[in-house]
Amino acid sequence: MNSNEPYPRPGYAWMVVVILLAAYILSFIDRDVLSLLVGELKRELALDDKEIGWLLGAPFALFYATCGIFIAWLADRGSRKWVIFTGVALWSIATVSCGFASTYSGLFVARIGVAVGEAALTPPALSLLKDYFPPERIGRAIGLYTAGVSSGAGIANIIGGSLLPSLVAAGAVTVPLAGMLEPWQLMFVIVGLPGFFIALLITVIREPVRRDAGSGAPVSIFVTLAHLRSQARVFVPLFVGLAGIAIMGYGVNYWIPEFFRRTYELDTDAYGYFIRWRGVLLVIFGLIGVVGGGWLCDILRRKYDDAYLRVALIGYAFLTIGYTLLPLMPTPQLALLMVIPATLGGAIPTAAGAAAVLSIAPANMRAQITAVYYFTLNLIGFAIGPIAVAWLTEDVFQSDDMLRYSLAIVAFVAATGGAALIIWTLRPYRARVTLLSPRRAAYAG
Repeated sequence: MNSNEPYPRPGYAWMVVVILLAAYILSFIDRDVLSLLVGELKRELALDDKEIGWLLGAPFALFYATCGIFIAWLADRGSRKWVIFTGVALWSIATVSCGFASTYSGLFVARIGVAVGEAALTPPALSLLKDYFPPERIGRAIGLYTAGVSSGAGIANIIGGSLLPSLVAAGAVTVPLAGMLEPWQLMFVIVGLPGFFIALLITVIREPVRRDAGSGAPVSIFVTLAHLRSQARVFVPLFVGLAGIAIMGYGVNYWIPEFFRRTYELDTDAYGYFIRWRGVLLVIFGLIGVVGGGWLCDILRRKYDDAYLRVALIGYAFLTIGYTLLPLMPTPQLALLMVIPATLGGAIPTAAGAAAVLSIAPANMRAQITAVYYFTLNLIGFAIGPIAVAWLTEDVFQSDDMLRYSLAIVAFVAATGGAALIIWTLRPYRARVTLLSPRRAAYAG
């Protein structure tokens, strides 16, 4: 590791960001497409909301988060690009396999495969970017990469909203070598196939020099966990506070398509129309949010040690307004309008959250601490979000028509609770940033 080695050429570094962004977008398309098919899955497989919540949530979170820790350990020791390549190939195979599932258990197992594959992307990708860009540009690079969150979800909505009405109208079709596939099965196959091309693009990435020469050799996960325990006052509220965003992104957001169909009693064509436009808004305002959030990070960083957390709090303000009011709107048009602040609020802090963690992570633990961060984010977001909405709807309100109020309650609690934790961690976070400045040894013990 050599911190004096020149950074790669900017043009090449940004090409790497674009390739990783394409992979990240695809990961969200393959992950989110299931949320567009809730009605079809409930009808074809005779599922209830809680069973859908489990498909969207806890099992995916458990494997995604747990495997991410081990994969980050590999990434700190070996080739990060080959870790990413393997993950992209695996989740693409698993997504296509969802299309061949004909039972709840088969779909459940295939979703676990998607989770394991996608766990291999973000921790090594962020570690790569940290070695491709100097500190003054890393915020923008991470901001563009994390545009995959809203862009992927948006493109999934655009594709799903465009294809689903046609697929439903056509009915079951016979696919060579695959046999008879229902419309929802064919949707999984269509969105899964592009991943094999993305996997090939990953192979052109060059492994950069690992920086921070004084950081020492990579450490074991046990040493990393011990370090996190010793700094629990900053890491615990930081991780859990940022997880409030994930609860809305995974819990509330995943139920929004079904909310439109169920609350406003939309037929398939009208459902496709509103979902397409939701996708357009997710892409446009998601990109504005993540790029703007990245720029805000870089600008505020010149003046404030806690700049990244300030940006996260700005995001929370938009989230509280957007996600709390969206499900309460009387018409689908007004609900669609509230997608704008909700999307901005979710997009603005995506770069800030990752950058905040990287700023207080010793260099030889970077990928592993990032993995623990995403472990917390995804375990809380996936495990609590989708099932909390389903539980309120089925067990508390005991009516499918009350989905809108379940969404509003979960969103408000997650937003206000997460923001409060971020405020609580501001002071210890500033102290940690000061201690681990770029000029100091990266491992503080």
